[in-house]
Amino acid sequence: MRHIRYIPVLLIFLYPGIGMLAAELPRQPVQIDYIQPERFTDIASTEHGPPNQSYLDQLSKHIMKKAASYLAEDEQLSIAITDIDMAGGFEPWNTPGNDIRMIRHIYPPRISLNYQLKNAEGNVLEQGDVRLTDLNYQFNSTLNSADTMRYEKALVDDWLAKLFAGRPAPRGD
Repeated sequence: MRHIRYIPVLLIFLYPGIGMLAAELPRQPVQIDYIQPERFTDIASTEHGPPNQSYLDQLSKHIMKKAASYLAEDEQLSIAITDIDMAGGFEPWNTPGNDIRMIRHIYPPRISLNYQLKNAEGNVLEQGDVRLTDLNYQFNSTLNSADTMRYEKALVDDWLAKLFAGRPAPRGD
């Protein structure tokens, strides 16, 4: 039972080292957070379904890769997505089930987000609240028609291009 008394002392000596290790881990250049996705206008596979985690994962992966290609070394971009309304809409009166998304001009994609761009020292370079939409989304002929999130990804791509206008073209594109 004597060794139990030494555990708190050992933890005191280890704790500062643990903190330093955590501080040395590289932080991801792009961070995406979804704020209450269950309340998003439309990010589901069915008309009244729950948020489709696969859609959120696809969008996160795409945004992280695309945004990172614009960032200078040691810059960080934090994005908090507060709402998504996917392109198209469910029209159960027009289809046998309620799980077919009809792509029509009256259902443009919309994304609301907050962002913050920081430099290596943690100073905020730019920040803002943005509402993205594209009323002409159906006329973009460069989209991959097999990609479920193609319109939303294009919407974010356009915003990132405008946000980082004046910088060199993205790496790896």
